Amino acid sequence: MRKTKRRMETLSMYDHTGISAHLEKMAEKGWMLERIANYGWIYRRMEPKKIHFAVSYYPKASEYDPEYPEAQQTFHDFCAHTGWALVCTSFQMQIFCNENENPVPIETDPVLEVETIDDAMNKSFLRGHFLLMGLSLLMGFLFLMGVYGNIIYTLADPMKVFSGLCWLLVFVLAVTEIMTYYRWLKKAKIAAEQGQFLDTPNTRWIQKAALWVLAIAATYLIVNFAAVGNTMMLFILGGMAVFTGLTYYSADGIKRLFKKWKLSKNTNRIVSFLLTWLVAFMSMNLVTFGTVALKEKGLFDREDDFMAVEHPLRVEDLMEVDHKYVTEGSPKESILLAHRHVRQRPWFDVEDWSKVPHMEYDLVKVKWPFLYDDCKDQKIKDVTQAAQLQIPYEQRDKIEAVDPNPWGAKDAYHVIDMGEDDEYDRYLLCYEDVLAEIGFSWEIAEDQKRIIGEKIG
Repeated sequence: MRKTKRRMETLSMYDHTGISAHLEKMAEKGWMLERIANYGWIYRRMEPKKIHFAVSYYPKASEYDPEYPEAQQTFHDFCAHTGWALVCTSFQMQIFCNENENPVPIETDPVLEVETIDDAMNKSFLRGHFLLMGLSLLMGFLFLMGVYGNIIYTLADPMKVFSGLCWLLVFVLAVTEIMTYYRWLKKAKIAAEQGQFLDTPNTRWIQKAALWVLAIAATYLIVNFAAVGNTMMLFILGGMAVFTGLTYYSADGIKRLFKKWKLSKNTNRIVSFLLTWLVAFMSMNLVTFGTVALKEKGLFDREDDFMAVEHPLRVEDLMEVDHKYVTEGSPKESILLAHRHVRQRPWFDVEDWSKVPHMEYDLVKVKWPFLYDDCKDQKIKDVTQAAQLQIPYEQRDKIEAVDPNPWGAKDAYHVIDMGEDDEYDRYLLCYEDVLAEIGFSWEIAEDQKRIIGEKIG
């Protein structure tokens, strides 16, 4: 039978009512809180019993204090004298327990209690939440603009979807916590002036809902990489999980060790930050270099579908060439879309290299039919530069429908360069589940169109 338990509690720092009630239930189940760490609340097993808990706040406290300040220690002694034993502290929060049947409350002045809670929250809780709200608002806005601006690039990259959802969740949580706290604070001040204590609100429901959404988003991310056979990203995700765990554990362990050594608050804060950063830096580099090493050994190579092939279409497939080419490709793939951009140019040491045949193309494989029309509209907007409002309308590229049969396509469009400065003759080709934007530096021949359809259609 295990002696300790670790839980990720969805309790707000200022919710002393909810914390006390939760710890009383845990005690009745045989679990006593031992300490609060970066990675969860740690409980130790005990005989189930009814124990009262109380939470108070000391705004001047710091998590890096080598020992409790004199005023805080005096308060602890006073509480012990009245039967309240200190359980643990976390930042400005202090948790006490009392086994007496009807203990004397620690807090007796509601006005002082509200003022103390507000001072403590302004020192740590609110600062962090306002920072997260601002940062998540910015990142969430950029994510939504990315979805609106280019649905293809967003949906083809599982990491973008995952990170975007995470930032939106952070924003919702931060706003909820801030609004809930200030709403309670306003009511609590009115109640305190009337000599009444007001229970703190509980936001566990929104936090639990956020955890479920996060779990779904993480599952989506893992399923994406597993479904498309992207073992490299699965390895990176596993490495990042280990890296995050090491960072949290080391941050908590280093801080506790230095407190045990009685290092000063400022020394502990600075050295803990530097050592934690060093652990994070080393862990991140281990993941990076490990990924590169395994990649070089071919562990992450894929050859299962046309999007995984190095380059689905080359100049050499369309004509005989005697030049050496540089081919660049950047693939992205999810369970919704696969996207690949390829550019093939001759080596710069080739004489008159700009006149040597070269091409550039953008492929989108639409895996779910309901996304096809949206992706097609996006490609049309891309090729006509409709999103670039700074370009005068008369200078934006136009498209005209052409015969799709030579290409073996459903629809085909020729992109007309109104600016007359494009080095490519471009086409937009629409196949059953593939959209292809292709630019050629030469005039494409009929037999070459057939080959293109066979290669990518």
